[in-house]
Amino acid sequence: MKARQDPPPHPPLPGARADASAYAYVPPQRAGWLRLRFADRALETDFRHYHQQQFLSRMRRSVAVALVLFVLFAVLDAASLPPGVREGVLGLRLGVIVPALALTWMASRVPRVHAYLQWIVGAAALVCGLGIVGIIWVARAHTFALPYEGIILGTFFSYFLTGLRCVPAAVCGWLTFVAYVAMELHMGLPGDVLLYNAFFLGTANVIGSFGAHFLEQATRQNFVAFLQLQQRADRDFITGLLNRRAFSDRAQHIWRHAVRERQHLAVAMMDVDHFKRYNDHYGHAAGDESLRAVAQVIAHHARRPLDVCARYGGEEFIVVWYGVDACQAQALAEKVRAAVSHRALPHAASPTSSCVSISIGLASLLPERDCGLDEALRQADMALYQAKAQGRDRVHLFAPAACTQQS
Repeated sequence: MKARQDPPPHPPLPGARADASAYAYVPPQRAGWLRLRFADRALETDFRHYHQQQFLSRMRRSVAVALVLFVLFAVLDAASLPPGVREGVLGLRLGVIVPALALTWMASRVPRVHAYLQWIVGAAALVCGLGIVGIIWVARAHTFALPYEGIILGTFFSYFLTGLRCVPAAVCGWLTFVAYVAMELHMGLPGDVLLYNAFFLGTANVIGSFGAHFLEQATRQNFVAFLQLQQRADRDFITGLLNRRAFSDRAQHIWRHAVRERQHLAVAMMDVDHFKRYNDHYGHAAGDESLRAVAQVIAHHARRPLDVCARYGGEEFIVVWYGVDACQAQALAEKVRAAVSHRALPHAASPTSSCVSISIGLASLLPERDCGLDEALRQADMALYQAKAQGRDRVHLFAPAACTQQS
């Protein structure tokens, strides 16, 4: 028999994490108050995807609003600024800032670059901040009294409207602050004026940094709450396995992946033998404990990322094994059956065995695009019926043939 091979790496599927405790909130690391991060790398990756989805529309709208505002400011500059100042200011607004914002807005419409939007929007926010510093520098060079408060507006825009996480927003804000102070020192702004300007701009950055920190921390807590609610919605409350609805969603995803990768799937329907008699003899509380014990065995034998198991209903369980042929699947199913028997849970009311046992119906097939998961479930269910008819506490394989389209 061929050695069982793991499938190629694949992004985690919704609900793939089996341990609900992995979703416990991890506070920011002590390496620095700005460093918001989950200790679990996979969880951090999931959060960043969640953050991107939550704030994508905000990013898009805020960039569009900034684009319109800078165009309006350009119209105001063209109408009010004196020659010399006007050309330099319009060159920065229309030649640098507006194109950067326009490109960022277009990037937000391209799904392939969404994973890099924090970098892209952060760069656009920094271009805006440095562009405003450049506009003030042009005015200072022509001894024109252009209000500097616009840079404070740009700072708050970066922190609270762009959808940037705390650290990228703080980097943009504080780099703009440093650039502004350096520019004013170079231009020889009087010390008392520079002190007040730097103090107000620095205060705006402090407020923005704290605000962005609190906002991201709240978003992370919402993310964990969302995952915990999803866990409760997707899990059977007795066994902790996926429920039937969640299994259907994940199994369909796995089926499509197997079609793309031309990988075999094995579907196993498992039934606890004479479970009604067990409940009648030992009581429903003991029945729940036996279901939990069986579920632990099943979950132990379906732990790879693209394996999935669930409580299908009552005393019935279902497993999908990815990338195994018929012989490998039969060996796995036999291991599950034997492991349940080795638990030696007494079942005095069973005519089949003195201990809790399970019957397993197995279907092994190569998924095709013109055939759905329902065919595999039908085959596994028929195999389970045969296992019961042959005396229970056994594995019955329906057929190792490839799936064919049903009329």
